[in-house]
Amino acid sequence: MADSKSLADRKKLFEALQSPAKKMKKTKTKVSSGLSRTKLLGNIKKTKGTKSLKKVAAPKEGLTRSQKLEFKRARAEAKGQSFVEKLDEDGLKFFNEVASQKFSDQAIAFLNAYWGEVGSQAEFIYSVSWDIFKYADMHAKGCNYVHKYKEGQALEFDIGLYFYERLCKFLGESKNSKWAGEEYAPSQPKLMTAIVRKKELRDKVDVNFDGHVSMIEYLLYQYRSFANPADFVTRAMSHDEHPEIKKARLALEEVNKRVRAYEAEKQRLTDESKKGGVKGLKGKNELAQLNSSPLWESIQKALITAEAAVRIANRKYGGKSKGSGSESRAIGNSEGSMWWLNRDLAEKKKKYGRKSKK
Repeated sequence: MADSKSLADRKKLFEALQSPAKKMKKTKTKVSSGLSRTKLLGNIKKTKGTKSLKKVAAPKEGLTRSQKLEFKRARAEAKGQSFVEKLDEDGLKFFNEVASQKFSDQAIAFLNAYWGEVGSQAEFIYSVSWDIFKYADMHAKGCNYVHKYKEGQALEFDIGLYFYERLCKFLGESKNSKWAGEEYAPSQPKLMTAIVRKKELRDKVDVNFDGHVSMIEYLLYQYRSFANPADFVTRAMSHDEHPEIKKARLALEEVNKRVRAYEAEKQRLTDESKKGGVKGLKGKNELAQLNSSPLWESIQKALITAEAAVRIANRKYGGKSKGSGSESRAIGNSEGSMWWLNRDLAEKKKKYGRKSKK
C-alpha cells in the first residue's frame, strides 16, 4: 500500500516537471491614488489628512563649543546662505582699503568689529595667526631676519596654502596643545587637502577676487559662523580711530623702529664676533656692552613714552565699547584696538624692557 502511494507521488512529480512552465504575472507598479502611493512609501509623503513630519531641532545640550559652531555653519550652508555676500561699490572700496593695510591693522579692524563675538579668541589671533601670517610672508619674500622684515598686506594663493600648512602643523605639535584645545576651537582651521584648500581660497576666502589672501579675508572666513564681509563693512565703516588711541599706536610703532635698529646692530656685531683676530675680539666686546649702549637706552625711552600713551588711552577707553553721545557714533567699538595695544606693549616690555634687579 505504501509502495503504491509512493509510486503515485513520484509519477505526479515527473508529470509536473515535464509540463511547460507557467509565465509569471506582471505586477503593477503604478498606484491608482495619492493615498495608495502614500501607503506604499510608508507615509513619507504628506497627503491631505496626514500629519507632517516633525522638524529636527539642534540638540541644546551635550554639544561642545566647536560642535555648536560646526552645526551653525552646516545649517547656514543648508539654507543656501553664502559666506561671500556681494558688496556694493562703496562697500568693496572700503573693504579694499582695510585689506591694503598691514596684517596687524587688519586684525585690529576685525577685532573692533566683532569684539563681542571673538574677544575670547584675540590671544590666538595675536600669538598664532598673526605670527604665522608674518612667517609665511617672510618665507615668500626670502627674508631671514625679523628686523629686516616689513609687515605685508596679503599673501598669494600658494603662500596662503603654505600659511595653512604651517598653522595645521603648529596645532598638531604636542608642545602647542594649549592652542589646539577646546578654548580656541573656533580658531582652529578645518583639515583639508591642498586641492580643496586652494578651491576654498579662490571661491570663498578671496572676497575681492584679487588672487591674494589678506588677513581680514582669512579672519572673516575662519569665523564665518558669525562674520561675513558685508556685515564687517557695515560695522567697520562707522569706526574712526580716536586721537588718544592713534597716539598710543604711533608710540608703539616708534618702539618697533628702535627695536629694529637695535636688532640690526646686534646681528652685525654677532657676525663680527665670529671673525678671527682683532675684529672678532672687538665685535665680542661691543656685543657684550650692547645692552648698555645708546641703542638700548633709546628703546627704554620709547617704551616709557608708549606705556604712558597706552595708559592715557586705557583710562579713557579701556574696557569700554563705546563713548557717549555723538562721539561714540564716530568712534565705534575700540575694544579690539585697546586689547591689541596692551598686548603688544606687554610683549615689547617682556623682550626689551629693563629687567628689575633682584
